[in-house]
Amino acid sequence: MHAMDLGFPPEPELTDRLRRLQALMDKAGLQAALILQNADLIWIAGTYQAEAAFVPRSGDALLLAKPPLDRIREEAPSAAVDLWPSPKELRNRLEAWADGPILSLGLELDVLPVNLFRRIETALPGTRIEDVSPLIRRLRSIKSDFELGLLRRAAEALDEVFRTAARILPDCRTELDLEGRLTGVARALGHQGLIRGRGFNMELALGHVLAGENGLAPAKVASPTGGRGVGPGFGQGASHRPLGPDELISVDLCTTFGGYTVDQARLFFTGPVPSKVQDVYARLLDVIEALKARIRPGLAAGRVYDLAFELAHRHGLDDGFMGLEDPRCPFIGHGVGLELDEWPVLARGMEEPLAAGMVFALEPRVFLPGVGVVGLEDTYLLTEDGPEKLTRTPVDIVSASFNDPLATQGGGSQGASG
Repeated sequence: MHAMDLGFPPEPELTDRLRRLQALMDKAGLQAALILQNADLIWIAGTYQAEAAFVPRSGDALLLAKPPLDRIREEAPSAAVDLWPSPKELRNRLEAWADGPILSLGLELDVLPVNLFRRIETALPGTRIEDVSPLIRRLRSIKSDFELGLLRRAAEALDEVFRTAARILPDCRTELDLEGRLTGVARALGHQGLIRGRGFNMELALGHVLAGENGLAPAKVASPTGGRGVGPGFGQGASHRPLGPDELISVDLCTTFGGYTVDQARLFFTGPVPSKVQDVYARLLDVIEALKARIRPGLAAGRVYDLAFELAHRHGLDDGFMGLEDPRCPFIGHGVGLELDEWPVLARGMEEPLAAGMVFALEPRVFLPGVGVVGLEDTYLLTEDGPEKLTRTPVDIVSASFNDPLATQGGGSQGASG
């Protein structure tokens, strides 16, 4: 398969990214940057097989890697590549490439392990270390046409995953059973099997499949929903909880193409959808449409959060909107791309203005005691005219008949929960 078919960026795309980063570095007074985090490496170099990308204020970047170097040269054929130096050699290697002394160096201080930072700092005495992450994150928040093409292909695959859910749901035993089958479909379609997050302890499988009141269970995770998970090793998301008739199931999954992530959630009900759920969901859809009509470039990211709560109040959804108890979930949406928690963050107090070209997921939820979580999530591209939806699956609650696979096999619910 050709590299472009796998999502590897073409040379003009990488050159444009490099020059835009160098322009921001020059404006910030940074002579160079050493990029080490995988998502940032993919963005600047098109591969994360290298250990680092050294970016001087002008000229070409240098990829530093451990042997063998063949894989890097295959994935980044136009890049300059050299061996990762020892600490004693680091300054000479970088200054030779930069053609001069390095008095200031940008590192990704928001994610760099302290020990690695200290080794670099010790190897470069007298060099001022600054945080280059805000510059990279700002650039990455605006997606190019190439990146949007990858996101649209990811959305196509995710639509197929969700269309599969209605067919297989009647025969699934547990939340984990349903999630496992759906993520298997995603992997077969090319999903990388990993969702990257930038935040410390940002851990996620491929999403949350939550049935009934498990959707109301809080968890230590940067998400509106939590879930019980499988135990102390991963206490969020799908559990061994048996699925049954007449219950609400929230399916919130991501998939990727070329490293780029889209995020979507839809609702299923194992039986006729109760009028209470239909009513809350209809009002939530009205909130979303009214919110989208107000989202435009220049609007502060935090204002989207405030507007969501104002609209929820107007539509009678105060109780349970973004949580059952205060404090409620502090964000209503988040940027997506190479990571699931990119800029913009549509959160309380965020003053960064939205800009055309940003891609984000909106995920309002209403928590119903005794029922579960009523919610919807879609991924959008922000244009000058407002949000354009990239995800494709219809928003209707899917009513699926439920077969008890254990009963048909002579089993019982005890076996399903084990």
